Parts: sequence; C-alpha cells; structure tokens
Amino acid sequence: MLVNNDKMNFEAGKTKAQDPLSRSSSNNSKIDDSKISNVGLSQQGQNLNYLYQLSLSTAQQNPSPVYIGAEKRIEILGNSVNEIARQSGYEYTPEQIKRVVEDVAKGVNITETQPGDVNASSGSVYSFLNSADKAKLADAYQHALDNNTSLDDVRFAAFSLARSRFIEAKINSGTTWAVYDPNENVSNIKSEDVEELETEKLTIETGSEYVKSLLEQFKEGKLFTSNPYLRTSLFQDVSSSLLMHRLPSFLQEKI
Repeated sequence: MLVNNDKMNFEAGKTKAQDPLSRSSSNNSKIDDSKISNVGLSQQGQNLNYLYQLSLSTAQQNPSPVYIGAEKRIEILGNSVNEIARQSGYEYTPEQIKRVVEDVAKGVNITETQPGDVNASSGSVYSFLNSADKAKLADAYQHALDNNTSLDDVRFAAFSLARSRFIEAKINSGTTWAVYDPNENVSNIKSEDVEELETEKLTIETGSEYVKSLLEQFKEGKLFTSNPYLRTSLFQDVSSSLLMHRLPSFLQEKI
C-alpha cells in the first residue's frame, strides 16, 4: 500500500504562540449581558456565572489541541480560568474555580481520545498517539506557550508523529507499506494503489512558505531549534521523514 505524501497539506497559521486571554479580549464585549447578569441571581451567583461564561467563550475561541491529552488540556483550562478570575476583580473560592473548570471542560468536550482503529473508515490520526507521545507533545506545547515560540512547529511535529503511529499500526495489522515519492516515475501506479492519509484537513503542501522554511532548517541541521522538546531524535526523525517523503527510521525495519 502506498501513501501519497504529496497530497498532504499542513495548513500553518500564525507562527507565534499567543496568550489566549489576549486573543479573546476583543470578543469579551460580545458576551450578552443578559447571559451573565440574570435577574434573581445573588451577586455571588452573577459573578460565578460571569466567570463561567467568559471562560467558556475563551475556551471555545482558543481550543487546546487534542494531541496533548485530556489531563494536560484541563490543566491549561484551569490556568485560563484562574487568570480570568484574577482579572475580574471578584473573589472566588477554590471550590468555585474547580466547578467552573469542570463545567467548561464539559462544555468544550475535553475528553481523552479513544484509541485509533486502522480498519475504521474515518477518524483522527491523533487517536494513534500513545500516552508517552502526548506527554512529550504537552511539554513542547507548554514550552511554546511560555516562551512565545512557534505553535506551528509543535503542530507539525504532532502531525508527523501521529502519522507515523498510524503507519506503524497499519504495518502491525499486516498491511504492506511503501512510501510514494512524487519525484519518481509513477505512470504505472493506479489510483486505487494509493492510500491518502487525510485527517482534520492537515495536508502537506510542499510549496508552502512554512514547509519551505522547515526544509531549509532541516538542511542546516536546525529543525525546531526554538523548542528543545522538539529536538529529540523521535521528533526530528518523524518530522524530517515527512518533509523528505520517507518512512521514519524506526519503521523502515518493519517493511
């Protein structure tokens, strides 16, 4: 079975991490006052409802990535809720903060991704990440947030690793695997021989400026230098393999 890497497109957005609160501040005024100041509620109740509504709006505008695991996502949500509470000027108890975090987590459906099924007709490639993968990606993601470095680099590395885990699962299930090289003569290859790995509209566009910059970094041995958590052999292997249209080294011995 062949996978056409050329048909994948990684849609990179802004390359710098931003504070979720700063990105949502311009939308705070859009929250209907009727939703956060209900007649009949005590002042404490109104304050709690305000915290919930603003926290929910922020979480919806800036969803945390599924590739870092539910526990870490809830931790990030908790930090956001606490910051909103601090900036509000109101006093909240730890129990109230915990309740808001739990309610918002339900509102944005923060749950652990179910393990991937190689025979399923659809699903997220991130479901093939294991708990250790997610922990490593969580460290890289937190570093990007704390140091205002590229979140796109983390997303690219996450997709590269998830894709590799998907291929690994396919190989383990008995699938014969090869990598499609767009530079080779493939006139004799039928379209049904090519398996397209598509997930959440993440595809690799070899002509995009972002991917071009990654290729230059790779050639210079400087791939993901702004994030030490992405400089490990695992992330370097899977990411460079995706860029170069080849299998990661840890999979080559399996085919």
